[in-house]
Amino acid sequence: MMIAMKKIFLGALALAGVLAGPALTYAQMYAYVDAAGDVRTVDTVDANTALRTAPNIHARSGVMILDSASDNDVVGDDVQVR
Repeated sequence: MMIAMKKIFLGALALAGVLAGPALTYAQMYAYVDAAGDVRTVDTVDANTALRTAPNIHARSGVMILDSASDNDVVGDDVQVR
């Protein structure tokens, strides 16, 4: 009886790990302004990685997480850069 319960518990724990594991590693989409003034996107795990890996990012650009459909309206816009 104790061995069967232990197997069920370990099986449930393993299943929970399999289901929760990928959710912790999904990338988020971030918007940024490139050197030409175009709003572009990059998929990374966090904002710091987005700043480091965004191709041709403008020196004064930051990043903005795109987490709703209305946020996607900025992608493709032109921004005046200096």
